[in-house]
Amino acid sequence: MALTKNARELVATGTSNAVGATIYGRVDLNAAQGPSRLTVKIKNGATGPTVQCTARVLIAHKAVLPAAGAAGADWKTHYPPVGPGVAANAEGEWSYPIGREIMCLEVEFTGNTGQPVTVEAYLSELTAVA
Repeated sequence: MALTKNARELVATGTSNAVGATIYGRVDLNAAQGPSRLTVKIKNGATGPTVQCTARVLIAHKAVLPAAGAAGADWKTHYPPVGPGVAANAEGEWSYPIGREIMCLEVEFTGNTGQPVTVEAYLSELTAVA
């Protein structure tokens, strides 16, 4: 049995999350064949932020990918927020299983004050079984 897998870039490596900004990366998984694996990363700079940046994993129960946004009417928190703290050069990496029942997925990076941080999010997705 051959498997076809696809790497999905939700937020590119080294993306800068400016002070007070929010970055969203999202993907429609309605056509995905099986479970996926999500990785997220946050890295502080040489001067750590005053308040840490956090990453939150959200899902939407929709057949069409909703607009990017915080938890609310469309997006629901799937995994609670995580962050690396405020120390200089602190780095946090997390990996999450994403079940095949998930229709739409979003990662939200937000909350840092004082200094920008860099962020990324990627998904390995099973797209076909032959």
